[in-house]
Amino acid sequence: MIVDKEKIVSALDEALSKSVKKKDGKADKVRKFDEAVDIVINIRDVDIKNPNNRIEQEHLCPHPVHDDKYTYCFFAQGDLEMAIKKKGIAVVNNDALDTLQKKPNKDKKQLVKKYDYFVSQSDMMRNVAKVMARFLGQRGKMPKPQPKGFGVISPNENVDEFISKLKHVIRLDMKKQLLVQAKIGHKSQKKEEILENIESLVSFVASKMPNGQNNIKSIFIKTTMGGSVRVEEGAKK
Repeated sequence: MIVDKEKIVSALDEALSKSVKKKDGKADKVRKFDEAVDIVINIRDVDIKNPNNRIEQEHLCPHPVHDDKYTYCFFAQGDLEMAIKKKGIAVVNNDALDTLQKKPNKDKKQLVKKYDYFVSQSDMMRNVAKVMARFLGQRGKMPKPQPKGFGVISPNENVDEFISKLKHVIRLDMKKQLLVQAKIGHKSQKKEEILENIESLVSFVASKMPNGQNNIKSIFIKTTMGGSVRVEEGAKK
């Protein structure tokens, strides 16, 4: 597929328009919550059984993707634990992790379900893996270090900068199906920001494919409550 910026803009405009309910003779009805903007990238001519052709990592978008409803939980201790708690973010320290290990599996599952994204202090990764890898892994939430992810923090890292970066991170999983789907922003954002996030993700996915954009079959954009819009193929150069 030839991915053309103008075609992405056209599809994004239509998707944003479809999120508004229109009825003849009545005022347009805009939903009262900030809808997410989602993207689906369908892949073709790729052997998904080959691990080298799978995508199972995180991508850092140029602009925020998540709003304040997106929740985090850190496995941290010491000064880093205190700094994170001051931000009002949940923290599980080593003592709490050891206590959790002795509790029923349902308690571990409840923790995993409660938060959207987990981060581990680098020197706690071994203990986190021992206690929580089975449960976090089932939901694709196990903290990933660089270069696969952004879920590991060093004890002396700047907390403000790290947390701000997490709002830009999307989790990608193309190991079972020939598609990549992700939230790419919100309606309240500037259209240019959403567009740049889309371009960044499409470029990243293409870079992971054996034949680049030729392995992209189709792209669809939609809002939470709106209809899906296909990005038309650009003209061949």
